[in-house]
Amino acid sequence: MFNNKKNILLISLLVLFFIFSTTLPAQEDNVTEVSITLKVPAIALINFIVDGNQMITYSYSYSGPEQVEQIITPLTGDKTWLNYSSVVNEGLTNYITAHISSGTLPADVTLNVYVSSDVGSGAGLMGTSLGKITLSSYPKNIIVNIGSCYTGVGLYKGHQLTYAWKNPDSYNYELMYENGDAIAVTYTITSTE
Repeated sequence: MFNNKKNILLISLLVLFFIFSTTLPAQEDNVTEVSITLKVPAIALINFIVDGNQMITYSYSYSGPEQVEQIITPLTGDKTWLNYSSVVNEGLTNYITAHISSGTLPADVTLNVYVSSDVGSGAGLMGTSLGKITLSSYPKNIIVNIGSCYTGVGLYKGHQLTYAWKNPDSYNYELMYENGDAIAVTYTITSTE
């Protein structure tokens, strides 16, 4: 009889253990989920790459990497590539402007820049070129609707810049630059916010 009571007690404990183990929450495995939000801050970088030994110099402005200045002369042609990287906040875009930041064009001389479409070496939402722009001392848009993207870095990446000097046939514009004068064009990438 003692064995029977022992068996009943053992069975009762097993039944209770089974009931509690199915109704109490238990950890099923060693996996848990945590929500993480990653936010990349908005940033814009711009750079020139020059092919060959043209009389072109460029430097970063004191304003930071969102602005570059290019010194150009009548020998400047079509060997400059404009590269950029851009991260924008939702609903915003960046754009690039250009203007003559120092130097003076002789009377009746104009300076145009033609900005090609992006050549497709990078990734993301590249900007749209506005084509040929006549440069002045006032900043003009040259590339608009830039999303989060990068053009790649180097020659034949991004947008090719082609400069064209328009002057009267009788004007010898090269004499002006032999005396050390030059035109500086500043390119700036800015957010629409």
